[in-house]
Amino acid sequence: MPYPLRIEYPALSTEQLKAIGDRYGHDPVVRRLVMEVQALRNLVYRVHQVAEAAGPGGRTDGFGIAVAALHEELAAETWFHEHVAEIEARRASRPAEPSPHERRAMRNARKW
Repeated sequence: MPYPLRIEYPALSTEQLKAIGDRYGHDPVVRRLVMEVQALRNLVYRVHQVAEAAGPGGRTDGFGIAVAALHEELAAETWFHEHVAEIEARRASRPAEPSPHERRAMRNARKW
């Protein structure tokens, strides 16, 4: 559930942050704040990676409860969903990696 302040002041998109940096980046305080926001976003990305690596849960220990709370909080963060969509679009645009079976077949073909 989003906090009342988050409803009143929704998250800035990556493009909006870039525009603020471009427009007011000469001000050291603004530059520092934009860098701080980006550092916190990077931390959220890493925490999300840990939560994803933990897998789907149903765990009732402290870690499972924390992961569930993290997913609930991230559901309301539009900037995070923008980031995930960008990553998925980049992955979809790359050529498919050969499967381990195909790699083995290619290695064997080179040997002969």
